[in-house]
Amino acid sequence: MVKIQVAVIGFGDLSENQDLSRMTEKLGQLLIDNDYRILCGGLGGVMSSICKGAKESSNYKEGMTIGIIPSLDASSTNPYIDIKIATGISYSRNQIIIASSDIVISIGGGAGTLSELAFAWQMNKKIISLSTSGGWSEKLAGKKLDNKRSDKIYEAKNEEEAISLISKLLS
Repeated sequence: MVKIQVAVIGFGDLSENQDLSRMTEKLGQLLIDNDYRILCGGLGGVMSSICKGAKESSNYKEGMTIGIIPSLDASSTNPYIDIKIATGISYSRNQIIIASSDIVISIGGGAGTLSELAFAWQMNKKIISLSTSGGWSEKLAGKKLDNKRSDKIYEAKNEEEAISLISKLLS
């Protein structure tokens, strides 16, 4: 059976937001507890915290964290990535992250996250945005990017709501 791949996107640096880092780690653990795979950009911040949390799950198995990195240097990934995919295409890798996902969760984020959200919207991917995380995720939670879709970016206030929404949106 093919596992559902959840793209987790967001802030590239969480060094000054330990609460958000802990919440992201908990979400990573819950994703693996619920038998999902994690797909991310493979670097720091949200990408590192989500994969670190994944490895804290008792259901964790090798191969459940996948990092699609912007450079050709596979050693640049965070230490919690199991499968390293080096692209050498810089921010264009955002399209690959989204295209390879079944659903997207956004946590905070700047311009890179905004580009991933735009790709997700255009590719008709379901998007869950943590409205308490700041950045573009907070700004766009509960909103539509345009009128090309009838749904919206779904809002979750915490990691438990995000997990609950995944099962509802993919059923």
